[in-house]
Amino acid sequence: MRYKYFRLNVVLRILALLVLGYSGFYILTQTHFWLVSFWLFLALVIVLISLIRYVERSRRDLTYFLLSIKQNDFSNSFPYEKTDELNFAFHEINQVMKNLRNEKASNYLYLQTVVEHVRVAVLCFDEDDKVTLSNKAAKELFQKDHISSIASLAKVSEEVASKVEQLKSGERELVKVKVGGTLLNLSVQVTTFKLQDKDYKLVSFQDIKSELEEKEIESWQRLIRVLTHEIKNSVIPISTLSEVILQVFKTEVQAKNSSQTEAEAYQDIVGGLETIEARSKGLAHFVNTYDQLTKVSKPEFSTVQLLPLVNRIENLFKPDLEAANIDFKVKVDPTLEVNADANLLDQVLINLVKNAIEAIKDQPYKSIQLSTRLEQDKVILSVRDNGPGIPDEVLDNIFVPFYTTKQSGSGIGLSLSRQIMGLHKGSIAVKSSSEGTSFELIF
Repeated sequence: MRYKYFRLNVVLRILALLVLGYSGFYILTQTHFWLVSFWLFLALVIVLISLIRYVERSRRDLTYFLLSIKQNDFSNSFPYEKTDELNFAFHEINQVMKNLRNEKASNYLYLQTVVEHVRVAVLCFDEDDKVTLSNKAAKELFQKDHISSIASLAKVSEEVASKVEQLKSGERELVKVKVGGTLLNLSVQVTTFKLQDKDYKLVSFQDIKSELEEKEIESWQRLIRVLTHEIKNSVIPISTLSEVILQVFKTEVQAKNSSQTEAEAYQDIVGGLETIEARSKGLAHFVNTYDQLTKVSKPEFSTVQLLPLVNRIENLFKPDLEAANIDFKVKVDPTLEVNADANLLDQVLINLVKNAIEAIKDQPYKSIQLSTRLEQDKVILSVRDNGPGIPDEVLDNIFVPFYTTKQSGSGIGLSLSRQIMGLHKGSIAVKSSSEGTSFELIF
């Protein structure tokens, strides 16, 4: 609508009303042409209605404009000329509001892009414990497509939900939780803020398992270096000296015609020395075995096809698999390859397959499956068995050096495997339930 000459139009209509009213009243009272006065009064009514409609038109447009602002509808345009002051004002305000809305949408899109880009899981709760913001990393971490509230989070882990409610702004805590059979070490940090008089709690969840594992390996390596150094310095001289003394005593006993008592004394001494020698050599062998954890060779990287690698492992264990009646399945994509050291990967897979065979030895139906898949540009090689699973108290310690539940185990296999995967800039993860255990090599 145009508002050109608004004042002039109002003034002219008011003047027309005055002229028509005065003329109609004059003709009605001073002449006999009452029919003319009727038409003049009719024209007055029409002009009055026109004036009211003209004046109210601006009010309606202003009301419509204000409602458009309330409803965030800025699609309407207001054509104007230099003299259209009201339309010009509408147009300018409409443009400002449209720019503000576009800026708000851009900022929200920017925020969403940043939140989705970060690999740290983020959840934002309002004062009613409802989730107002979440990112893809949170859905992947908790393996849920939709987390609507703290109650929904409690269905995944009551411990995590409890920590979220307890932690205050700026506090941080480490929580161990099992999600989907995988043990996670979550660093939970909370920040609170107020927005439009409403309280919000922003919570970040970061799985720092790989960082903890790396530091743990470094700590164990330092400890093992110290232990092996000190033990070797003590054991090797004892072993050497006991062996020399033993030979001397044996020679003396054979050379002399000693009495029965002396022979028995000599025999006791020889037996003790033999025991010292045997235990010293056993201890030295023990030290040399665990010293492997600190001397993993540096990988010689090359392109490794996974299918031939797995087939080689299957052929290596074929006699054992047939003897134990194990159903060994291979589901490997022949096109998948990784940049790795084939010999070190052989060592890891041999250890995992041995563990799987041990785990299913008492199962009526024995099954081991080696499979591959692509997940977020990462190649995952999985070794899965249908054993009884690993108890939670054991699962937390399986990568600790020297820890083993086997009578004949050394306790370094899995720790060594994790160290090898670390050298490949990858990781090893374990998922376990009553239906079986799966070790995943992630490249």
